[in-house]
Amino acid sequence: MIDVEMINEPRLRTGELRAEISASQNAIESFCWDFQQWLSREVSSRDAFASELLLREALVNAAEHGCAGVPERRIRCVVRGGKGRILIAVSDPGPGFDWASRLAFVPEAEATSGRGFSIYINYATRIRFNSTGNSICIYMKLNGPSVAKESN
Repeated sequence: MIDVEMINEPRLRTGELRAEISASQNAIESFCWDFQQWLSREVSSRDAFASELLLREALVNAAEHGCAGVPERRIRCVVRGGKGRILIAVSDPGPGFDWASRLAFVPEAEATSGRGFSIYINYATRIRFNSTGNSICIYMKLNGPSVAKESN
């Protein structure tokens, strides 16, 4: 079962997208779809790509590691937008991890996992974990308005 709840009419400048979803790929896809629709009206395609990549990475990590791939477990996510930035907060019920020890980790070129910090470093303005390591806040500064808004 997918449980996605929208708070207010989602608008980037004043809105919030909030959900508690099952730790399944279908639930992640559904939430990311809602995020795309919410975001696409307000930001450039470059900002939309980067922010969705950050959101997706955090949700997949929460499902795989924090929820151990058990779909019955729940992931909480809040996305807020406004004042030229996006905040993505994701938490899971897992035991967490020692995120500080992963800061200097560089994955092998052929690696198919372990790229989360590289994604965060390249696309986020700032990231914060709680002390347990089962909750992340990702801040991203937006680069500008969407192409549609620029042409009006």
